[in-house]
Amino acid sequence: MHVLLAALLFATTAGRLPKQISRDPRTVGMGKSCRKNAECKHRSQRCVRRSNAQGKPLETGICVLPCASFEAGTQKVTPGATVDVTPKAKKPPPRCPATYLCRSAGSGVPIDICVKQ
Repeated sequence: MHVLLAALLFATTAGRLPKQISRDPRTVGMGKSCRKNAECKHRSQRCVRRSNAQGKPLETGICVLPCASFEAGTQKVTPGATVDVTPKAKKPPPRCPATYLCRSAGSGVPIDICVKQ
């Protein structure tokens, strides 16, 4: 009887699919065509206009996620005040979500953007 119940429990758990890893909502819809920022899926995304080889702007752009600034989450420094340098001091948050890297502005990209690794 116990063997039958154990086999039944094993059979029901073996057929389940693994849980999907939750996706960062800021990365949903990246690369989608847009004409203005409001058309992007998340409010932190920006619509960046593309241009052709001659430098003429195209009608549509793409939704990209800008990298957070270097100063995001760091301590505010006031003149004459002490600065907390202990290991428990707050570390700045990452500039991009997990599995994304920050690509610097340049070669046709006007801002620092997060790109998939």
